[in-house]
Amino acid sequence: MSVADAEFAPDGSPSIRPQLPPGVIVGGPAVQAKLRETYLLLGILYAGTVAALIWAVVQGIGWIELSVFAGMFALTTFGIGAGMHRLLVHRSFRCGPVMRVFFCAIAQMAVQGSILKWVGNHRRHHLYADDAGDPHSPHYDGFGAPYVSALKGMLHAHGGWAFDQATTDNEHYAKDILADPIAMFFVRTRWFWYGMSGVFIPGAIGYALGGVHAMIGCVLFSGLFRCYALILVSSLTGSVCHSYGYRRYEVEDASTNELVTTIITFGEGLHNNHHRFPRDAYISHAWYEFDLNGLIILGMEKLGLVHDVFHASSRHLADAAPEPQTTPTAG
Repeated sequence: MSVADAEFAPDGSPSIRPQLPPGVIVGGPAVQAKLRETYLLLGILYAGTVAALIWAVVQGIGWIELSVFAGMFALTTFGIGAGMHRLLVHRSFRCGPVMRVFFCAIAQMAVQGSILKWVGNHRRHHLYADDAGDPHSPHYDGFGAPYVSALKGMLHAHGGWAFDQATTDNEHYAKDILADPIAMFFVRTRWFWYGMSGVFIPGAIGYALGGVHAMIGCVLFSGLFRCYALILVSSLTGSVCHSYGYRRYEVEDASTNELVTTIITFGEGLHNNHHRFPRDAYISHAWYEFDLNGLIILGMEKLGLVHDVFHASSRHLADAAPEPQTTPTAG
């Protein structure tokens, strides 16, 4: 059965799904593989989060666990924002093989699925933002049907989309990643990097600084719980930043800038700016818009660690930047 002919019945009555764009797979082995990995990965993180909260209440956590949590959260947040998003998805800058290995490693250590799948999903998101074909819009489900309930839309965008019966064809959206031996090495070995991020690195630091007790606390709180917390924080850009905030630019989707999300994602919450200039490495367009990921990239450019940093907005900012709306927008 084709995508266009597939039946969709959110209220129990038969209907026809909207036409989905190319590169969207509905059902079949690819979706089953996606769901198996989603359930396994999130099942581990859910169990680790519960155990971490119990440990924190019963045993307590100290400066070691908090410090390792903060350090690993910062590293992997930069991995998602600079490595996964701006380098691999949008090619906002270039770097040599050593730095590419570094960025792929910290991107994969964010524990948000494989580099390949993340890149394909995000490119599809930009191409069909807040329309049929967007994998994680709060306004449309994975089959292209509009949400009537704002709550259901937000839940879908904030993580529910990972459990739906549709997935991205990476041959269509991420051919460059499939052809990249460095990126594909990290795709094939992703579970090793998940383990390094969630268990082995936090555990080793905890043991070195505080013995077995700190090691257990770091594995649970600074490792597994931190990985799940980062997923929740990163998902704000797809849910909150397509529903609430201010719009500096009039674009064809519902993207917004939301300043709390911006702070805790190191700049990724400047989503309206990003959708207007998707290839830009630095997306702050006002003094109060804090883009830490972009600042670090610019600093690395000065040090010669990255090059060919993309700056489209600097040429267009004067003409393309009206005063932002003062009233929040809601989807």
